[in-house]
Amino acid sequence: MKMLFCIILSILFFSLSSQTDYFNKYKPLADSLGDKYGVPPCLILSVAFLESGSGKSKVATILNNHFGIVGKNNLDKNGSFKSKYKYFSSILDSYIGFCKLVASKTYYSSLKGDKSVDKWAIAIASKGYAENANRWSSHIIKLAKQCK
Repeated sequence: MKMLFCIILSILFFSLSSQTDYFNKYKPLADSLGDKYGVPPCLILSVAFLESGSGKSKVATILNNHFGIVGKNNLDKNGSFKSKYKYFSSILDSYIGFCKLVASKTYYSSLKGDKSVDKWAIAIASKGYAENANRWSSHIIKLAKQCK
């Protein structure tokens, strides 16, 4: 029983450490884009962290896509990587792409400048960003609470 408790505690520690590392690394970028687009930086970071597997998923590492944005990529032409996800030339472009995507949605004008991650997450999820809107928005909200 003690061993199981130690394993669970270790997993929680490394998960939180991974989130903290990711948030610290990309916080200046999220802050800058948050100011420019009126989107809460903690929302940007939480979505990126979740969708990219803390920046470690294949889509994040090969396509520079930290947000799971669907679109074209040319990597399938040479047979190296087949994916429905969009290729970005840099992680910066991925972050900008997410903000532009959000800014193009109908809910954007009513939420721009609102600092409520809850409202943003629910609005984004309800318009088809995630397959399971309730679970996705709850997870984003929980992640954002760790954002400082």
